[in-house]
Amino acid sequence: MTESRKETLDAIMRALELEKETFDFYVEAEQKTFHPAGKRMFRWLAKTEEEHYLRLNELYSSLHEGGRWVFYGGSTITLDAEGADHVGFGTDDLEALKVAMDIERKGIDFFESLAARTSDPDGKAMLERLRDEEKEHLRVIEEKYTALTGN
Repeated sequence: MTESRKETLDAIMRALELEKETFDFYVEAEQKTFHPAGKRMFRWLAKTEEEHYLRLNELYSSLHEGGRWVFYGGSTITLDAEGADHVGFGTDDLEALKVAMDIERKGIDFFESLAARTSDPDGKAMLERLRDEEKEHLRVIEEKYTALTGN
């Protein structure tokens, strides 16, 4: 195994750890909030992070076994419409949104850095899609935070 491939596998293993930690955080946040809009958003975030984890796990196995990147067309999980049950978040929920924004920013930076170091076109495309999905998560979280705080 080349040093470059080992570094890539190590980075993907770290990405798996980050996605699992993020998934766990969103599941816990969904369970703690009593507000339907917050539950819906955190559930969507958890589902997409779970999908990222599964795809990265598939990628790790493929690279480890044969050195091949896998195709990732992007997430098909959509955020449910908010509906008529819009309510505000409590302080704990606002803190969860702040933490979520920080997590997503770190994810964006991580995937961007890994994509920059990847020479394989399929690998670069996959990592850029993952980065873009993290950017979409951040946009949704920031939008919710701004709507609730006016900041």
